[in-house]
Amino acid sequence: MIKSLSYKFTNILVNNDIIENEDFEIYRYGFETLIYFIVNIAVALFIGIIFDRFMHTIVFLSCYCTLRQFTGGYHARNYTECTLTFVVIYLITIFVSNNIDIDKYKYLLILVMIICTIIIYKLAPLEHRNKPLSKDEKKQYRKIAMRILSIILICFVSSIVLNDFVEYIIYSVFAVVCITILLIIGHYIKAI
Repeated sequence: MIKSLSYKFTNILVNNDIIENEDFEIYRYGFETLIYFIVNIAVALFIGIIFDRFMHTIVFLSCYCTLRQFTGGYHARNYTECTLTFVVIYLITIFVSNNIDIDKYKYLLILVMIICTIIIYKLAPLEHRNKPLSKDEKKQYRKIAMRILSIILICFVSSIVLNDFVEYIIYSVFAVVCITILLIIGHYIKAI
């Protein structure tokens, strides 16, 4: 369905002389990626609404999507597998976040964030098989990822210290943990 829609959208652009025929595949892939992204965001928001975690979902997606874009990591073989993996990740995030005593484990959570930051610094970016990166792009992606991660870390620690928005900001921790796990898995798969 996603591929079919991307072909239709791209054909419309070619037929209306908006793009050249030789650029067809580039635009088709772009549409495919965009449609898939919208579907995943919609699924996550739907799950957030079902579990009464809409704003939590916004926090998670803001951290996850912006950081993942520059870190890379494990990628599923197809869109269905990827969506299912993302759904499982997000359901686990909701379950754990709802059942963790943040006050009791705040120092452990800060330690986890520091460890994740170190791992992300060491491993990111992990390029996608369809999008190789130059040496300069890798440096740039790492720099951007570390800036994003720094903002998330500052927001998290501030929230913990001020004891404000903690129920929301914990979702940023799980976004970072998920990205770290996907990076580790991606490096492991690449190594074998």
